[in-house]
Amino acid sequence: MAPGKSLVDAQQQLEEDGYLLVEGLCDPGFVAHLLEVSLGRSDQVISALGTQPIGIGSAAGFDEVVQRSPGRWDIPISPDEFGVDDRALPWWPLIAGVLGEDAEHSFSGVVYSDPGSPAQCWHIDSPHVSADHLPPHALNVMVALHDTPLAMGPTELARGSHRLTNHLRNPALVSDELVYQHETTGPEQLVTEAEQAVPAGFSSRLATGSCLIFDDRILHRGLGNASESRRSMVYFSYRQAGYRENTHFEALRSVYDAED
Repeated sequence: MAPGKSLVDAQQQLEEDGYLLVEGLCDPGFVAHLLEVSLGRSDQVISALGTQPIGIGSAAGFDEVVQRSPGRWDIPISPDEFGVDDRALPWWPLIAGVLGEDAEHSFSGVVYSDPGSPAQCWHIDSPHVSADHLPPHALNVMVALHDTPLAMGPTELARGSHRLTNHLRNPALVSDELVYQHETTGPEQLVTEAEQAVPAGFSSRLATGSCLIFDDRILHRGLGNASESRRSMVYFSYRQAGYRENTHFEALRSVYDAED
């Protein structure tokens, strides 16, 4: 899996904490390639967007770009456009070990935040499908394309919250207020008993080529970018064969429609 961590250890940490940070998983040449493709695609899409209005969230965006929160842009890029084979990527053994050898590619692309962009609201990426706690049905892999100090706003996760975001078990939770960013959603909302601890937040400086892998039911958010530089991360998302609850891209329009 990675230097100093066996596949079994990685799977166990993912099950317990809901996430896994792996340093040095991607070699510099591969990361440089991902960055080059990401910058080229981003420039192309943002140029095509021009002055067209775009709202916040997947349904208010375009096929080619979503503004996840103010100043935080998500641009899909397929494995073919990246020039990679999913099953040859360094994190595939973990994906296959957790989701199965027949796991499917869901989404991939680049997400970047502009300097000065605020922190996102807490959210999950897709809902639970059973009141019983099941193993992950989808995993996200985020790759740091450059050194990312805390000032640049790396992702923060609520440790262990993948077990607590189950709206089918906890009637106080509203699925749409978890999946779509909602200002009242937070780790403390997941606590149902007085003696239950609020899930602790985790965020870390990321070195170039580090990978943050997490259960897409975990509560997380991109922190504010307080630096003077763009923060860029490539992501690859996978799902169990047959799982279709993802809400990542929902737009029904293209930035190129106006050109037709």
